[in-house]
Amino acid sequence: MGRPAVPEASRRRLAETVELLSALLPTTWELRVTRRNPDGGDLEVSSEDGATASLAVITRKRLEPRSLSRLPLTEQPTLVFAEWLSPRTRELLRDRQIGFVDGTGNAELRLSRPALTIRTDGADRDPDPKPTSGPTLRGPRAWALMRTLAEVSPPYTAGALSARLDVDNGYTSRVLQALVDDRLIEREPRRPVTDVSWEALLRQIVSSYSLFDSNETSTWVASSGPERLLSDLAGKSPRRWAVSGSFAAGGLISVTAAETAVIYTDDPERLAKLGRLLPTRTGANVVLAQPYDPIVFDRLRMDGNYPRVSVTQTAIDLLTGNARMPEEGEALVKWMTENESRWRANGLG
Repeated sequence: MGRPAVPEASRRRLAETVELLSALLPTTWELRVTRRNPDGGDLEVSSEDGATASLAVITRKRLEPRSLSRLPLTEQPTLVFAEWLSPRTRELLRDRQIGFVDGTGNAELRLSRPALTIRTDGADRDPDPKPTSGPTLRGPRAWALMRTLAEVSPPYTAGALSARLDVDNGYTSRVLQALVDDRLIEREPRRPVTDVSWEALLRQIVSSYSLFDSNETSTWVASSGPERLLSDLAGKSPRRWAVSGSFAAGGLISVTAAETAVIYTDDPERLAKLGRLLPTRTGANVVLAQPYDPIVFDRLRMDGNYPRVSVTQTAIDLLTGNARMPEEGEALVKWMTENESRWRANGLG
């Protein structure tokens, strides 16, 4: 029997891989195709000093996280090409030490000999999204569900999650399946969630959530400073409220002196009156936020004299905040990785 015919689409994608990779290599290096097959083929990379490396190339039109287990991997270094690779797909490929390049400019490849490191950034959103009837992972309900998954250790069922969050069981099941497809959680059909990639879930949330855009915010000045304001509010009754941002991260990570207090409240006007705050558009040291969902008041922490949002919510808000906040958010995520038992809940409660 002869070799299987190589589809024209595979030839075209391999040629595109060569073109994209050649543009990223040093100009004195060479790249050539040594074999073609229905999945892609093999490439040989040669440096100017004569060192060579062979790469197995796997090409696809699309590659979803759920399809990674079906890639025809071998022992040799591998490079994956697709028209676009999602951030989650790239993360999973990186974890398995598989190189990648896509048509939007996302690329990562490491070789020991010849010594080579390539990393470039392209699109984080699909430039040509396919129609889907599934649930979106955007919006308050999805954020609340994913936050709960991140901060509560499994197992738990879709029904228990729905009851805890007061959302439709069918919606919860559909979102869980979308998360399974993206390999963000592990769950057999109609069975409990058994494992959660909590950091990847946080990254999924912050890809569409923003502290200042997803909540209804207003800016104020506390004439005596935000620290004094928080102490004063602790002795009053501003109804439901909790601190987020840099003030909430204090005690967990080392942060520079916080300058702005971010406060979630159901009644901003009442809190502003109790705190004698002055409205302002510039020079604010207080931000009052009406929450995107009541989930922000779940699992509050009383670390000090005032209520603080959960560690998970603090990280989400810092990562999507302004000024130094994203840097503090990354430091908090690192702390969460090293101290998981201190912040993850053991039950939905």
